[in-house]
Amino acid sequence: MNDTAPRHPPAPPLRRRSVVMGAALAAGVAGLSPLRALAAPEPLEPDEEALFMTGTARPTADGRLEVDIHGWIFEREHRWGLNTALARYLGLNLKKLSPAARLRFNQRTALFHAESEEDKVIDIDFDGSPTRVTMPPSGKDGRVNLRVVIDMPRATLLSPQASAQEWVQFHGVTGPGELLHRFRGQALIVPPQGLSVISDIDDTIKRTQVRDRREMLLNTFSRRFEPAPRMAQWYREMAKTPDTRFHYLSASPIQLYPPLADFIRGADFPAGSMHLRESTTWRTLVPGAEDSRAHKLGVIERLLAEFPQRRFVLVGDSGEADPEIYAQTFRAHPGRIEAIVIRDVTGEDRLSQRYRESFDGIAPVHWHIVLPDTTAWPVQPRN
Repeated sequence: MNDTAPRHPPAPPLRRRSVVMGAALAAGVAGLSPLRALAAPEPLEPDEEALFMTGTARPTADGRLEVDIHGWIFEREHRWGLNTALARYLGLNLKKLSPAARLRFNQRTALFHAESEEDKVIDIDFDGSPTRVTMPPSGKDGRVNLRVVIDMPRATLLSPQASAQEWVQFHGVTGPGELLHRFRGQALIVPPQGLSVISDIDDTIKRTQVRDRREMLLNTFSRRFEPAPRMAQWYREMAKTPDTRFHYLSASPIQLYPPLADFIRGADFPAGSMHLRESTTWRTLVPGAEDSRAHKLGVIERLLAEFPQRRFVLVGDSGEADPEIYAQTFRAHPGRIEAIVIRDVTGEDRLSQRYRESFDGIAPVHWHIVLPDTTAWPVQPRN
C-alpha cells in the first residue's frame, strides 16, 4: 500500500546486540539509572497477547542458528463504533451482511481495535532446544525485535533430511503455572546460498486495487481475498529449485498478518517470511508514500545484507512504486539482483515512458513485465 515518492534512505540492517547492554545504554542516554530502567518493564497480563510474524534464521559457521524474531504485544479491545463507521464509509450495512461476510469483516478489523502495550517483556522457548531468552521491552507501538543465536534444535540435527529443514519453531511464554500462556512463532531457515524471492503482496499476488482507496478497503476488510492469476503456480515452480526461499514484503500493517498468512497458505503460495509495517491506527492505515517506500527499501536492504551470498528476484506490480524501488535496488546491488518482475495492473508495456525512465541503463534481460495475457513465467530458475 504505497505511492511513488522521492527516494528515501533505507533503514540500516539489524545488528546483533545484547538485550541487557542495549537497555542499559538506552537508560544512560535518557539520564536514568540502568537498574531503574531495567526494573520498569513488566511481563504480560493475562488479557495481553503476543503476535509473531514469520521471520528468518541463518545457519552459523559453528553449526548454530541465528534467529530474527519480530513481534507485537497488544491487548484486545472492542470498539464496535469504529466498525460501524468504517462500514458506513464503505457503503456496507453490517446487519444485512450474510453471517459469513459479517464474521469476515469483524475478524479482519479485530486487531485494529487492539491497544499496543509498551514496556512489556516475554520469554521465548525454542522447540527442540534448551535455549530460553527474554525479549527486550516492547516499544510504544508494541513492537519487539530480537536477534539471537541458539543451538540447532534437536529435530533438525536428528532429521535424515537435515539440509532440507526449513523452519525453526518457538513459543512466546508468559505467566506462571496454570496461568501460563504460549504464543506460537516460527522462522524460515535460509541457507547461505540459493535464490531468495522478495515478493510484494497487494496487486502482486493478491487482488487489492490499491490505487482506488475505497475498493482497496473493501478488498481488505469485506471481500474474500482473491489471488492474482497464475502467480501461485509460478511461485510453486520456482520453489522446486533447491534452496529457494520466499520473503513476502508489504506496507500493510501487522494487524493484517493473520488474514494475509491464511491467504498465502490457502491460495497455495510457498510459505515464507513476512515483513509488514508496524502496528498502526485507523488514521494511518494507508501509509504515506515516503513511509511505505522507506519500509520496503529497509527490508530489502536488510535481507541483502543478511544473506550476502544469495541471489535475489524482486517481484512487484505497477500499481505502486515497486518498479522505481526495485530499479533503485538493482543499481545499488547490480551483482545481487538476478531479475525484476513487475505484474502489470496499469496497462503499461515495456515501451512506456515510466519503464524507460525507471530502468534506464539496466539491461532488458534483467527486468520483465507480466501482462494479463502472459502465460509463461519470464525468469528461468537455475541452481
